[in-house]
Amino acid sequence: MRAVNLLPGDHRRGSGRTGPAPYVVLGVLAAMVVAVGAYVMASNQVTSNRAELAETEQETRSLEQQAAAFKPYQQFAELSEARLKTVAQLADSRFDWERVMRELARAMPEDVWLTSLVGTVAPGVNMEGAGSGGTTSSVRSALQAPAVELIGCTESQSAVSRVMARLRTINGVQRVSLSSSEKSETTGASTGGANSGDCRNGSSRFPQFQIVVFFDAPKAVPGATAGGPGAGGQAAATAPAAAPAPVSSGGAK
Repeated sequence: MRAVNLLPGDHRRGSGRTGPAPYVVLGVLAAMVVAVGAYVMASNQVTSNRAELAETEQETRSLEQQAAAFKPYQQFAELSEARLKTVAQLADSRFDWERVMRELARAMPEDVWLTSLVGTVAPGVNMEGAGSGGTTSSVRSALQAPAVELIGCTESQSAVSRVMARLRTINGVQRVSLSSSEKSETTGASTGGANSGDCRNGSSRFPQFQIVVFFDAPKAVPGATAGGPGAGGQAAATAPAAAPAPVSSGGAK
């Protein structure tokens, strides 16, 4: 059977060819679809970021509120730590007079009697009613350190050397200086009696010594002055003159 074209002659020329217009339309539509998709994705991303930002800001505010609630505890802990450090510094800077007096009593031989004991943290510290009555001031000014000035008597000059050797064994002693050790030139009763400060009581047998014992200085605290709260204070004691041991007929040692 033979096919017959029923279209008019003027329409037969365009049959079978579409031209570029459909492709242009399809390209424009594709570009619009891509643009719309990109816009939607960008919008979704912005919305998601905004939600995350809002959540983060909320968490930040919550943490700030919690930190503000715990801030007094933090301040209290810092204050406690600062006070502990201050107390430790003050404790390290104070001179331990109690220990010194205890060890001094243990080190002192039995044949020694004291008329004066003055303890100071530095030279030039004056205390009312605590004068040593001796000549130890020049020796005391030799070191800027705590020291104990001793005035007393013993049975012989060799015993004075033994006293100095025993004093050197005290913990923290850096120097033991002898200011004087003298016997009385006259024999007889002391003109001033037991309250005169001369522990020899007129006897030419017993030497009276004046000794200064220097100790290691404590740690310094910034702002502390000698004799102040950080310097350890001072201690002083005056002992009445004790009666000497009976003098034997064998003469003075």
